[in-house]
Amino acid sequence: MSTTVETILADLETKTLKAKLREYPALLRRQKSIVAEKRQTLEDAKAARQALEAEMVAEIAAETNGNGKPKFSNAEARAAELVNRKKQNPAYQEAEKACREAEWALNEAQFDLEKLIDEFKAYRYVVDLTARELALLASGVAEEESPKEPF
Repeated sequence: MSTTVETILADLETKTLKAKLREYPALLRRQKSIVAEKRQTLEDAKAARQALEAEMVAEIAAETNGNGKPKFSNAEARAAELVNRKKQNPAYQEAEKACREAEWALNEAQFDLEKLIDEFKAYRYVVDLTARELALLASGVAEEESPKEPF
């Protein structure tokens, strides 16, 4: 047989495949950490927005008309006033924007993580196929080298 084991392994790029497989656990760990950071950023942004909203709700509930009665006497009126105040409050608008940006960043990080997971799986399948090819080659070599039966 003229093909050496080293040539076969080089043709199948086994060193490259093994190196790629070894890289992925660290890449996945790093991306999972990024996802966790982005998730925390989103939670912090939501908490800040919720605190501003709670403050506005309390102000609306505490407002009275000239007679000492609540200015916004029913839930619908309070809800409508809250919507108006959210639109007019620059701090709330900034908090809302921060939430949208944090959610977008989290989604991007999650998509990147899923891409890495898919790539890792694909490399594992390629390595499995390569191992099967090597097994076939090895069984063919073993058959060629075994003594032939005379019948």
